[in-house]
Amino acid sequence: MTSYHGGKQRIGKQLAEVIVDKSLQLVKDEGRVIKGYCEPFCGMLGVYRHIPELFEEEGLKLEYKAGDFNKSVIMMWNEAQTGWEPPTTMTETKYNELKDGPDSAEKGFVGHQYSFGSMYFKGYAPKYGGKESNPRAVERVQKISKKLSKGVFKHGSYTQYSNLKGYVIYCDPPYGNREQWFPGCKGGSFDSGKFFQWCRTMAEHNIVFVTEYEATDGFEKIWSKTVKVTGRGISQKHGKGSHTKRGEKLYIVTDRKG
Repeated sequence: MTSYHGGKQRIGKQLAEVIVDKSLQLVKDEGRVIKGYCEPFCGMLGVYRHIPELFEEEGLKLEYKAGDFNKSVIMMWNEAQTGWEPPTTMTETKYNELKDGPDSAEKGFVGHQYSFGSMYFKGYAPKYGGKESNPRAVERVQKISKKLSKGVFKHGSYTQYSNLKGYVIYCDPPYGNREQWFPGCKGGSFDSGKFFQWCRTMAEHNIVFVTEYEATDGFEKIWSKTVKVTGRGISQKHGKGSHTKRGEKLYIVTDRKG
């Protein structure tokens, strides 16, 4: 399993199934047209990797787009699509070199896979009980990239997709009122209010889904599940500790007034 702080690896398939089923229901009930699928906060593709197969099973051949504010993560997926192999082992010296170095595919992979709690370069994981070798994560990235070879990955803010029409858009943003460990979102600076308004605007011509702990008016909860959160539920000093349980929720944007 590929690790990503705040990612949806454990519940990704369930979310994908709900997203596809709800989208197809809207096609049937409201005559909505779907020409593509987009994830503006793609991360390690916990949900995205299941989506194409589900739509293809229903006879839909769509365009696929994915973006992320972390340039190195996008570089990783673009390189993986061409056959690049991530490192199976990582020393602390190399980890720190990548942390302080320029964006690269290797940095995108190592920053999460070899970090404490999968928080981007928060600390070298083996110092807190992690392993220096992670071949399973390498295999997973290679497998996903081959499966999604036609996807278009692009670095940037979610707003780069503001012109999309006829898409199913799934957003897994940095959650509001939570400490963030993402480039560009340090100290919880992600503007959830602005993001929610963007979702309402996008829902006028698209089917928009959002995962959050709590959403706002115009967002209808269609799925929820209690999951374990490992990032802040583990003691960084000792490497192990109690897990925090929180309710993950999937919303569909029903306010399409913009």
